[in-house]
This record gives sequence, structure tokens and C-alpha cells, in this order.
Amino acid sequence: MRLCRVTGTTTATRKDESFRSSKMLVIQGIDLDGALLDERDMLALDPGFGAGVGDVVLVAREGSAARQLTGQDPIPANVVVLGVVDDWDVED
Repeated sequence: MRLCRVTGTTTATRKDESFRSSKMLVIQGIDLDGALLDERDMLALDPGFGAGVGDVVLVAREGSAARQLTGQDPIPANVVVLGVVDDWDVED
């Protein structure tokens, strides 16, 4: 699991049937201070948490999490939103 920030959304009028009730988000990893990491953007499936641009989300990068959250098997996704993060605290 990792923290990411939603940096964009996608629109697809034609897509796999298993994506019909989910949003596809553009996300980028962040560090524990909330700064974007210097890495490639990813697409993540949001199965109903309502995440939007600017939100911090907890994501899993494994297909089994997508299958468990959506109940779809098989599902052609390997990055899935597990929740929208309100706040986090890390002690030194």
C-alpha cells in the first residue's frame, strides 16, 4: 500500500464492462510530507470512494485487491483505491 495524490481523472466511453461502476483516476505517489514523488503517473480504479483531484488516497498495487473490492473476477486492473485519507501523522 502507498499514499498517492489524485492529479487527474479519465473519461472512457468504451471500456471493459468491469469498470462500468468505477472511476479511473490519474494518481502520483507522495512522500510522508505530502510532496509528489518524481515518478510516473499511474491509473487507479476507484470502486466508489468518491476520490477527486487533489485528494490523498491509499492505494494497493496488486490485482487481488481490485478483485476483492469490486467483486469482479477477473478484472483488468492492478492499482486500486482503498480509501480517501483525511490526515496522517508520522513521529520521528
